[in-house]
Amino acid sequence: MSAQAGIWNFNDKPVDQTLAERLSTAIAYYGPDRASRHMENSIGMVYRAFQTTPESHTERQPYVSGHGNVITWDGRIDNRSELISLLGTEMVGDRTDVAIVAAAFDRWGSGCFRRIIGDWAISIWRPTERELLFACDFMAIRHIFYHLRKECVYWSTDLASLVPLSGHKFHIDDDFIAGYLAYEPDCHLTPYREIRQVPAGQFVRVQNNGNISMERYWQFSPEFRIRYKSDEEYEDHFRHVFRQAVRRRLRSNSAMRLARSSDIRTPRASRHSACSSRTSDLSARSINRSPTRSRRG
Repeated sequence: MSAQAGIWNFNDKPVDQTLAERLSTAIAYYGPDRASRHMENSIGMVYRAFQTTPESHTERQPYVSGHGNVITWDGRIDNRSELISLLGTEMVGDRTDVAIVAAAFDRWGSGCFRRIIGDWAISIWRPTERELLFACDFMAIRHIFYHLRKECVYWSTDLASLVPLSGHKFHIDDDFIAGYLAYEPDCHLTPYREIRQVPAGQFVRVQNNGNISMERYWQFSPEFRIRYKSDEEYEDHFRHVFRQAVRRRLRSNSAMRLARSSDIRTPRASRHSACSSRTSDLSARSINRSPTRSRRG
């Protein structure tokens, strides 16, 4: 995964270049391949690239869209072909993931989020509207954390980087701890009361007066049903979806390694990844992690 972070001063005070550099350094571990930034008076956006796909080697972020929106993107688009087809002539030339997302946002606005299938997190600065958007995928596999203050907002895909750099005293969030001990805390909470994260299937809108709102772009529907006439049809559908999920995660420009437990179901995933990798001219290697068993006597 790559990494992104930034700061926006609501009072139009220029962003401290040293602070931007510190933000970039703090997330360098997650993006060893390239460091870049976008500095525009009161807003600074930093990006650290981890190039894992063929397209990512030509990607340049922060990315400025045709409508002037500035985007940092960390993720993987699984329905690239579908989006490129829908966007048509807008996708001539640059077809990196961030270019696809930028064109989609220019056309559909926040309505584009529900169209993007994959694991992703995105930050969008809209200079004309003077607002900032944070969004993440349906399941919040990728994260964006933000710290809202009276005079500014900090954000990062790495929680640990926000704590020392914001220069603020943080307090333990008792609701998060209680939720954690009960298996699952509310999805917008973090261990710190002052820091929140973007919930799954939602996006956060920050305006220049410091007002913040959350909007849902996707919600699971328990009423949706798939009906077939036989068990074999369900099995065929499952195999299709399973192969598709494995294949999409093998879009890489280097060898793939599969870390798996000794669960009886994981060899099937290994076989599918190996078959998909041969099709894609990749090398898939499996690392078997068997649990340690104690012996008595």
